[in-house]
Amino acid sequence: MEDFFRFVDFSKTPALTTDEAIIFSGSLYNNQALKKECNIVEEIEDSKLIEEAYKLFKTSLFEKLDGIFNLAIYDKKSNLLFLARDKIGIKPFYFYSHNQSLIFGSNLKDFYNISTFSKKIDKEALTLYLRYGHILQSHTIFENTHKVKSGHYVCYDLNKQSFYQKKYWSLEECYLKEKLGINEDAIIENIDLLLQKSINKRLHKNQKIAVSLSGGYDSSMVTALLTKLHSKKIDTFTIGFSQDSINEAPDAKKIAQNLGTNHHEHYFSAEDALAIIPKLCEVYDEPFADYAATPTVLMNSLVKQNGFNTLFAGDGGDEVFATADDVKKFERLLKLPTPLKQSLYKILNKVEISKIPILNDYKNIPTKYYKFLKILKATDISQMVEAKNILFNEAEIEKLINNKSLSLHTTFDDINFPPFSENVDKIIGSYFKTSMTDAELVKTFGAARAQKLDISLPLLDIEVIKYLARVPQSIKIKNGEKKYILKKIAHQYMPKELLQRPKSGFSIPFSTWFKGPLKELVYEQINEKRVKDDSIFDIESVLKIRDGFYGGNDAYKYKLWSLFIFQLWYENITQVK
Repeated sequence: MEDFFRFVDFSKTPALTTDEAIIFSGSLYNNQALKKECNIVEEIEDSKLIEEAYKLFKTSLFEKLDGIFNLAIYDKKSNLLFLARDKIGIKPFYFYSHNQSLIFGSNLKDFYNISTFSKKIDKEALTLYLRYGHILQSHTIFENTHKVKSGHYVCYDLNKQSFYQKKYWSLEECYLKEKLGINEDAIIENIDLLLQKSINKRLHKNQKIAVSLSGGYDSSMVTALLTKLHSKKIDTFTIGFSQDSINEAPDAKKIAQNLGTNHHEHYFSAEDALAIIPKLCEVYDEPFADYAATPTVLMNSLVKQNGFNTLFAGDGGDEVFATADDVKKFERLLKLPTPLKQSLYKILNKVEISKIPILNDYKNIPTKYYKFLKILKATDISQMVEAKNILFNEAEIEKLINNKSLSLHTTFDDINFPPFSENVDKIIGSYFKTSMTDAELVKTFGAARAQKLDISLPLLDIEVIKYLARVPQSIKIKNGEKKYILKKIAHQYMPKELLQRPKSGFSIPFSTWFKGPLKELVYEQINEKRVKDDSIFDIESVLKIRDGFYGGNDAYKYKLWSLFIFQLWYENITQVK
């Protein structure tokens, strides 16, 4: 899954050259079907196939493509450049347009080599980073730099040096079709077959396959299907932790033994943390505060060291098969009369928690209260999901970066499920379009790219997504059982008792390490001189979080991690000339 990037200097050349008509980077899963539509019988490369398909279908081509890709098409006749990203948004795609320069590519760090590119921090994007711990598309951390949104293409007019983004596929459209009327057994059988098809079309020659196995349903299901469908014995990799509350390695090992894989496990240590955490800024294009990125990076490194070139993972299981946390709570709130919620909000909003000394620094109460008020004020589920995921509240961000422009447009504002959509679908869809695309997939793809690994995510297959969108909520979550369908299928491949246990998550004990082996590094990145020299954050606000955490307030750990990761990233980009 190679990267590419191109630079156009309009002061020297008015357009691209004809030998750059098609640039394709990624994996195409339906090339045989596309060849048939184009009446092509001979074997040709994917880029040539796409070129021929564009002649027939123009921009309607994008919706026909199934795969992980970035695609640039230069139409010489109209002098338009099209930049398209895959439907799910697995592979990142960036472009910079400013001062007679156009740069586009899949790796933001490549842009640094262009003298006209500016690494000036965009305050709106920084606001998003502080709010969520990641930056929602189409924003990037730099001014005049954008992400091509998932399921979108950019049309860039090379004459006018202007652009717009246009949607060619959306998740919401999958939910427009009528719900399935067939029985549960038939649905389960059909999804099992779709999953097998999804695995098969991701298998090809010259692959050396490994699977990231956490021991949960998602990764175990992928492993089981690969074991059934692949001709060779599968290798599985697991990261373990000495802290029992977050350690799933023993469970993953039992599943690997049951499926007969070549199993590899590594217990994450403080030494691993000291080696990997300072390098996260090199792995990810933008500041990225998902602390689970650390074991993910280690996992990918071990896979590469053992000679594999393709990693299968279970990303997307929660969003496609429906974990849908908080559905009952959200439904109860939505049922409350609007006048009652409005009155309650007005009363509670007058209480300034941050000015009550006993509560101001106690267990992150001001932020939790702020999130509760936003959920109470919300008129739809996407707003509730957004409120739940807030890290820094509005007042904290305003003080941290002196930015009052907090009403920026985000992906949450674009979520628009049909009115008749079921609440479970609205919840998983909201997560799908935000934290999955701009956090989970960023984490997974970035870690794989750093090791030059191809990544395969069969649970995020378009056909699987479309079919699950038509499955009723009553079957997705049955009698309170989340991901009911996936679990029923998994139990056909693995003993139920191996899988049914509480999910502990892919995490790290970073709070403990902050107080031990990482403490010196934290103080190197977060101190009065450094913060003053950078001139990005308010010194008092940053030091309050650092000192509050080391003073015993563990509720500050997520905010401290977010600031710490940003400082590491910012130091790294300022050192690049």
